[in-house]
Amino acid sequence: MKGIFFKKICNTVVAVSVMAAAINVNMADSLSVCAQEVSSGDSFEISDNSDMTQIPEAVQIPEIVQEPETVQDTDPATLSEKPDGASEDTGEEAAELFIVPEPTPLSETGENVSSLTVQGTADATFVYDGAEHTVTVSLAGSASDEQGNTYTIEGAGGAATVTVTAKNVKDNSFAITDLTGITVTTNGATVVTPSSLTVNAAVITKKDVTLRSMNLLKTYDGKPLENGETPLAEETGWADGEGAYYSFTGSRTAIGTGINEFTITPKDGTDFDNYNITRVFGDISVVERTEDQKYIITVEAGSSTVKYNGSLQSVSGYVLEGRSSSDFQVNGTGDPSQVITVTIGDSTFNVTGIAASAAGKNAGEYSVDITGSPVVRDAEGSDVTSQFRFEFKPGKLTIEKRYVVLTSASAKKKYNNKTLKKHKVTVSGDGFAEGEGATYEFTGKQKEIGESYNYFTYKLNDGTLAENYDIEKVPGVLKVKKPDDVAINEEPKYYDDDDNDSTSSEDTSSSGEAQNTASNAQSAPASGQSASGEQAGANINPAEAAPADTANAGVNDPNVLGAKRGSVTVDIANPTNTGNKKNVLGARRGATDDSTGMERHIIVFAAAVVLMAALKIKRDKRLKK
Repeated sequence: MKGIFFKKICNTVVAVSVMAAAINVNMADSLSVCAQEVSSGDSFEISDNSDMTQIPEAVQIPEIVQEPETVQDTDPATLSEKPDGASEDTGEEAAELFIVPEPTPLSETGENVSSLTVQGTADATFVYDGAEHTVTVSLAGSASDEQGNTYTIEGAGGAATVTVTAKNVKDNSFAITDLTGITVTTNGATVVTPSSLTVNAAVITKKDVTLRSMNLLKTYDGKPLENGETPLAEETGWADGEGAYYSFTGSRTAIGTGINEFTITPKDGTDFDNYNITRVFGDISVVERTEDQKYIITVEAGSSTVKYNGSLQSVSGYVLEGRSSSDFQVNGTGDPSQVITVTIGDSTFNVTGIAASAAGKNAGEYSVDITGSPVVRDAEGSDVTSQFRFEFKPGKLTIEKRYVVLTSASAKKKYNNKTLKKHKVTVSGDGFAEGEGATYEFTGKQKEIGESYNYFTYKLNDGTLAENYDIEKVPGVLKVKKPDDVAINEEPKYYDDDDNDSTSSEDTSSSGEAQNTASNAQSAPASGQSASGEQAGANINPAEAAPADTANAGVNDPNVLGAKRGSVTVDIANPTNTGNKKNVLGARRGATDDSTGMERHIIVFAAAVVLMAALKIKRDKRLKK
């Protein structure tokens, strides 16, 4: 019975071993070979000096097709039955049947696993220089697969090593296909063969590159300050044949400091991943113009000269004028909200806030002052008023007086023993402003034969101010002729009498009415006439013909140029009958000689000289005191 039971145990162990080989399950230990079969009835003994731990050489086990086995009866009742002729065993003998000795380890076998990844350490590292470098990488003692399982890696003499070649920083992962000298085990016993082995190791490190743009500075001029073609202030670190292109984006127009920023684009063959690139941006600074450098703008208010017209008159506007490098001239309306655009060089500025105006009604001068505060902005809208210096020049509004000529009318008639008057004034020159004028009072009149001025006075109407006018009075002439004083070949003329004694006359200064000139009133009143226009003393009567005077024969000779005609008798029926004497060109009709009073003039002049001498003597005495 002992032999049969032990045989079953051996068969079971062998079957398990065969099945494990068939499904390629890696085993760290080999199974022991059972002892030779013991026939039933033989006793089973285990020698104490048996070497159960000896592991035979690995044997290739062919694939075994397991045949169906007869199910052994494992019922304890059945097993306890003794076959015929068998002796009964004691309980001690039964216990010995279930003692199984420790199996002997089986031989190792290689198994395939998924790809493994292991970290490594290069025996040397290199800063990127564009060249390839070959190094030896020592592998770590453990690797892992995609599922996170851990494996042990060993070399022939300790740590496993591989040789790799790298050029770029990103060349830090290497696929190893030659595993010569590398042992991969799991659980410290089973040798496995990975499908691939990836080694991660840093061989190439990044190279430092420093790029620094220039610091730019200029005085404000209204134009943006940019780097343009200015090279970098510093550019170090590129490997031979490598580098970058630069695009500058920094710009500043207004006063202050900005950044001279730039972007980079790699040249062909340059990989920025191989570099630690440090960009340092310089400053872009625009400083204020000094007092001597500031743009000068002269603002001159407009001026105007107008004639008084009785209403409020005004002037507004100004002229903006640049100087030196900012030469320009622009007219403004005087409205502070108006935007004046000026160009200085290539820069454009907008000026606002300037006002200039003046208004007045009466004649005189009015200052056109510049008011407001000018504000200057550049094309970007920045306030750059501080870069300008303004000079202001006031203008002038001049309202001139109106020049008015008041001319009284002239009149003439034949003597009829009635007073000759003419109450009429003609307004000429600039005339009175609309709604303004004057009233007149006449003192001129003539009754006797002769002539005098048609004197008058005027009074300005309410609202008409003398300060707005320059008024000149020109009196007309009133002339009374002898009733029969008709020259040879002169047609008789008749004149209307005007006995109107009114002290006012019409104002003919209105638009569209004829204006009389004063050319006939330039001479002074005749000697002997009073200020009122009437003759003082006897009027001139028709003179009788002077007796013949041989000494003055030429004077009264009608044939002599300029001779006095004397008392000429005209034959109305035969006006050409002149006593067979020819007419005298320019002859006067009667004796109209006036006494010149030369003696009186001499006396007056001498008195004036004496008076002046006396005043001078008196002044000299006062100065001496």
